[in-house]
This record gives sequence, C-alpha cells and structure tokens, in this order.
Amino acid sequence: KFVLDYFKVDEPEHITELPRGAEIILLDHNEEKQSIDNIKDLDIVEIIDHHKIKLETDKPISIYIKPLGSSCSIIAEKYFETQTDLPQDIAGLLLAGIVSDTLFFRSPTTTETDKQLVEKLKKISEIDDVEKFSLEMFNAKSDLGDITAEELIKLDYKVFEFGGNEYGIGVMETTNVDFGLNKKEELIEKMKEIKEKDGLKGLFFVIVDILNEKSYTLCSGQEEKELFGKLFSARDDDGVLFADKLVSRKKQIVPAFEEYFKKQK
Repeated sequence: KFVLDYFKVDEPEHITELPRGAEIILLDHNEEKQSIDNIKDLDIVEIIDHHKIKLETDKPISIYIKPLGSSCSIIAEKYFETQTDLPQDIAGLLLAGIVSDTLFFRSPTTTETDKQLVEKLKKISEIDDVEKFSLEMFNAKSDLGDITAEELIKLDYKVFEFGGNEYGIGVMETTNVDFGLNKKEELIEKMKEIKEKDGLKGLFFVIVDILNEKSYTLCSGQEEKELFGKLFSARDDDGVLFADKLVSRKKQIVPAFEEYFKKQK
C-alpha cells in the first residue's frame, strides 16, 4: 500500500478465478500451488519469472527466466531493450519491486544487473535517494497493525514439495522483528492448525531482520525444528531458531531442503 500510495497508483483487483480458457501470463511464479485457483482451466501463454521452472504445459509457450534478484528486473530490462516508453509511476513500481525483493541489495539473490537497473529506474521515477525510499518502504512493510496470525503467516507464503512431502514456508521481512516474535505462541498454534488442515509435513515461519541480515524462525513441530536447526546451524532460543545471514527463501532455504532430501533417497 505504501508503494501504491507513493506513486499514486490504484490498487489492482484481487481475483481468485478466471473464465475457463482465458489466456494468462504467469509472473514471478510458475507452480500450480502458487497460482490462481482454477489454473488448470486456463491457457498459459507466457511465463516471466526468476525462479526455477516447475510447471509443465501441454504446448510450447514463451518463457522468460533469468537468474536476477527480481522479476521486476526482467520486466525493466524488456522496457529498456525494446525502447518502450516507461512512465514515471511504472518505473517507480519496478524500482520498488527490485529493492523489496533484494532487500535493497542485501539478499544473496542480488546481481549487478539489478543494481544497474535501479540506477536507470531512479532517474525516470525521480527518486533521488533510493536508500531513504527503501527504509521508508521497509518500515511501512513492518507496520502490520491488527493483522491476524494466519494473515501474517500467509503474507508471503509458499508450499514446496521436499522428499515427497509438502512443507509450507512463510516469510516476514521487517525492520521490527519484535512484531512477529511477540506473537510467537499465537503464531506457532496457528501454524500447527494450518499444518493439520492443509496436510503438510511441516510449516516454517521465517522472520527476516532486513537491516541486520539475520533471521528468526518458528516451526510447527519438534521434528521440523530439529531439521531446520541442523540444516542451518540455527541456535534454539526459547523456541525460536536464530541464524545469522539467512535471509533468502529462494536462494538459501529452499535449496538447502532440496539438497538434504536428495541425499536421503
């Protein structure tokens, strides 16, 4: 909301289904579980993403996948490569997306291309001080008001298959870790409910301290806690697993799980 208000852009409509046969482009994801509810009824014509491919299609489609810090970087590149006119508000939204995804270049997903694109975008969007803008954005992102425990867990939440079982991983990137840690008991209880309801093997909620590049992880059970602690040498502090420099689900957490379960076969 902060970013939309900053650039005076209306909030887009949130939809969960589209008419059967509608053509769609998947952006920043390519897994069915992370997409629109009736994706099997839709015609996927293109994928734009910076994650590895998991989706299979029944026909050739256009796919733009690049190992960049943000899908916004891929879109920005396309604007510049095709010399398409880039409005100030769209340039600002793309800049905000790159800065958010890369934690203002703190994340290990960051590339030199992301940094170069932000330099170009800041001129068009007329953001002179990107660091100041990023801090305002992260502070706004950390101000979650009266959000419920489930809403907090599902704010940035994905389900992955590891070793034939499904695990949920939610992430909260914040400048105020106490907001999440102070709700520890409530969050863990809700995580256990979600785990049971959705038939998951485990659920993790990772609270990322953006400025200090640290994370605090809550787990839905003892087995998951032991596994996470082993994979990331995380220190258990009264039910919270602390890990230094662990800030990226995509680049650090998911690959570690995949590698672990690959070795278990």
